[in-house]
Amino acid sequence: MTKKKTVAGTKTIAASRETAEEQGAASAAGLQLKKFEEAVQLFTRRNFVEACEAFRDVAAGPASNIADKARSYLQICERRLSTPQLDFRTAEDHFNYAVERLNARDIEQAQFHFTRALGLQPDADHILYTMALCCGIGGDGNGACENLKRAIELEPKNRILARQDPEFSALAAQFPALRALLGFDAPGSL
Repeated sequence: MTKKKTVAGTKTIAASRETAEEQGAASAAGLQLKKFEEAVQLFTRRNFVEACEAFRDVAAGPASNIADKARSYLQICERRLSTPQLDFRTAEDHFNYAVERLNARDIEQAQFHFTRALGLQPDADHILYTMALCCGIGGDGNGACENLKRAIELEPKNRILARQDPEFSALAAQFPALRALLGFDAPGSL
């Protein structure tokens, strides 16, 4: 009977060790999952620098399925953080990029590249027209008026285009000088 108790006691100790190891692995995987969820929150808030660090930690964890997902997110974060080297050689290069930034409502970058485009091609009415729109969206009514006025001087059709452009119509409602420039103050103009 003593031998049976010893065998049973050995099995109990071994089972306890396995249970402890399983619990340790389970708690490590649980911690890994919690860190993964925190990293996803950082990612969702577009905090890619901190998300990268968090996903790296998660990728080193014991649960392979969570580590795989973390590596996928890590690759996305790294791509988002890498800034492609854009080579702007012409006014049109700056203009096209500025339009893309304007559409993304990155007004600061859009204005920077419109300004660079105008530096290279100061009499480009299409650049002045779009710079006017950018200024207006950015809250600069005077800049919108000055740029649109110059665009109209260079190409009178720009007044008609601006009058038909819903974005300029909305800006004209905000800025009286722009409304007057477009002729919306005239009786029967709206």
